[in-house]
Amino acid sequence: MKTMYAVCEPGKVVLKEKELSAPGPGQVLLKAKYSAMSPGTEKGLMSEAIVPLPAGIGYAMVAEIIELGEGVVDLKLGDHVVTTGEHAQYLLMDALNCTPCPEGVDLRQAAFWNLAHTGMYALRRSNLQMGEPCAVLGQGFVGAITAQIARLAGALPVVVTDLDDVRLEAARNMGIDITINTKKDPEGLKRVMKELGLNGFPVVFEATGVRSPLMQAAEILGERGRLVMISQAHGEALPPIDEPIMQKGASLIGTYVNSKPYKLCRADLYIDGIWPPVMGQRLHRYSNSDCWTSDEDIRVFLNLIRYCRLDITPLISHEFDYREIPEVYHKYVWEMDPTLTGGLIRWS
Repeated sequence: MKTMYAVCEPGKVVLKEKELSAPGPGQVLLKAKYSAMSPGTEKGLMSEAIVPLPAGIGYAMVAEIIELGEGVVDLKLGDHVVTTGEHAQYLLMDALNCTPCPEGVDLRQAAFWNLAHTGMYALRRSNLQMGEPCAVLGQGFVGAITAQIARLAGALPVVVTDLDDVRLEAARNMGIDITINTKKDPEGLKRVMKELGLNGFPVVFEATGVRSPLMQAAEILGERGRLVMISQAHGEALPPIDEPIMQKGASLIGTYVNSKPYKLCRADLYIDGIWPPVMGQRLHRYSNSDCWTSDEDIRVFLNLIRYCRLDITPLISHEFDYREIPEVYHKYVWEMDPTLTGGLIRWS
């Protein structure tokens, strides 16, 4: 089978064709439905700041299983799954790298699972408590998702900042309590803190994609607060946040999603009519909430959509046909068009 797929070269993305083999043991063959763009990470790829080029690009796909390899028992033909596959019409993936989509979930929203579980990990690492005020700096897709997850977790109020009024309007439409354009209103955060009677926010999420706002984040953080770094900024130096963090007894928390287990499987002893117990030959999904893996957080995000607790369609700013990929990546990622919040690539 032949497939079109996206290849990242220095400063550009091109479409190429390659041959796919049948799925091997433990693999599935997928037919792509939608994949999501991740401007920050993918700009880093195009700049050759992450891996040597040429390389594949894309890591957030929702697709349909059209063929199963030997030994795949937890998935079936016709299932929709999300996976870290590259932008491609068809792709072979390890079944362990596929998380099932609940029946009826909106596949357009599901395609953004990878950015969404980044925000969810940030929330879990923050240990945010119901009723705590929080601030989210930056309303790109990850920052917007983080604000929504914080709202659902009981943060009160949720305050967000950005330089773009369109993004701030989307935040208000999605239920965010207070929005501030820090370009037009540079003293807005301090004014809101005074109105709320706060000396600082208990939790501040920094999701701007650049390093300089970390200084502001450290300054508005309360005593023993938690400053959560979500975005990565390749090649940028850290501002001098050590003094306010130390003086306030505060914590600086990193949230790189690959710092937690992606998926855990368990092997269990059982009694099979004899003694002592014997070890079962199948591994089973580990789903206890004492350890939130990426896979479990992804399932939570998909269920939030399924049960209508979360609707991220206001964040999907653009939808493209896959044949537009070269032009789209040049305009919206390489040249950093600020109108792009959530970019969706359509493969059907």
